[in-house]
Amino acid sequence: MSSLIIYGATGYVGRLVARLAVDRGLAPVLAGRDAGRLAALGLDTPVRAAALDRPDALDRLLDDATVLLNLAGPFHRTQRPLLDACVRTGTHYLDLSGEAAEFLTASERDPELRAAGVMAMPGVGFGVVPTDAVAVHLARRMPDARRLELSFVTTGQVSRGTLGTLTDGMAGTGVQRRAGRLVPARAAAEHRWIGDGSTRTRVVTNPWRADVVSAGRSTGVADIATFFAVPAPIRLALRVAPAAPWLVTSPAARRVRAALLARLPDGPTPAQLDEGRTLVHGLVRDEAGTVAEAVLTGPDAYRYSVHTAVELLARTAAGDAPPGYRTPADVHGPQIALSTPGTALRDLR
Repeated sequence: MSSLIIYGATGYVGRLVARLAVDRGLAPVLAGRDAGRLAALGLDTPVRAAALDRPDALDRLLDDATVLLNLAGPFHRTQRPLLDACVRTGTHYLDLSGEAAEFLTASERDPELRAAGVMAMPGVGFGVVPTDAVAVHLARRMPDARRLELSFVTTGQVSRGTLGTLTDGMAGTGVQRRAGRLVPARAAAEHRWIGDGSTRTRVVTNPWRADVVSAGRSTGVADIATFFAVPAPIRLALRVAPAAPWLVTSPAARRVRAALLARLPDGPTPAQLDEGRTLVHGLVRDEAGTVAEAVLTGPDAYRYSVHTAVELLARTAAGDAPPGYRTPADVHGPQIALSTPGTALRDLR
C-alpha cells in the first residue's frame, strides 16, 4: 500500500490542504463525491470519486491506501462511514474534526482499531494540535496536575462552514471533564481572563471542544475545562439559545440561517489569512494549588490547520502510526505544534 487519500478536497480548507500536499511532493489522491469538481481543482494528481453511502466504493478507494485524511464536514456525518472503511481495509485515518463527540466515537473504537492495526487520529488541524501540545507540555512540567484549563483566541475571518457549525450547535449541551468523567456543560456558563503576559482576553466555556477527550487521553488529568473567546453578541446568544432552542432549531430559523450563510464568502482571502493570528493558553494546577501556565502563539487558524494536516499526513504515511485511537501530541510530542511556520510556545509561570 502506498497511496495517500485526501477526501473532501473541494471544500475551502480541502483546497488549501490539497495544494500544499502537492507542493510538498506527497502525490496524494484527491477524493470526494464529485469527480468533476475534483478535476476542476487543476492539480497534477489523480482524482477518484466515491460516495459515502457506498461502502463498496469506499473500499475500492482505499484498497491500496496507507492513510486517509478526511476533510469533508460535517464530521458527525462523514467520520463513521470513512472510519468504517479504514478499519475494513487497514488504512490509517486522520480528520480535521474539533468537537468532543467525534473524538469520543473514535476513542470508544480503540480495541477495534488496535485489532485492525489502524490508527485513528481526529483533529489534525487547529482542532486540537496546538491545544493538545500545550496540554502535554504542561503535564510534563507538572506530572501530578489535577486540573487543566485550555483556552484559545483567534483573530481573523471565519469560513462559511465554521460559522455554520457554531450556529448549529448553539442550543445543544456539551461536556467538560470532572474526576475523569465527562459531565454535561453549557456554553458560556463560566468565564476566565487569560493573557500572553502583556494583554488579557475574556474567554467563556466551550463545551463542545474535543480537548476534554483528547487531553484526557494524552495527559491523564482528571479535571479538564475548555474555553474560547467570542464577541459579546455571540456570548449572549450562547447563553440564550438553550432557554429558547427554537431560535436555532426550528425550520424557519434553519432557513434564515442557511440564507444568511449562503451570502458569506467561502472563506478568508489570502490577505486575510496573512493577518489572522491564534493564541492557545493552558494552565494546570495540582492538589496544593501550585500553578503552571504556558501560551502558544501562531498564524491564522486555517493556515495552522493546513500545515499541521499535511505534516501529520506525511508522518503517518511514513509509518509513524501506532494502532488505536491517538492524539497528535500523544504520538509526536508537543513539538508537533511548532511544525507550522510562525508558531512559538513559551511558559508564563
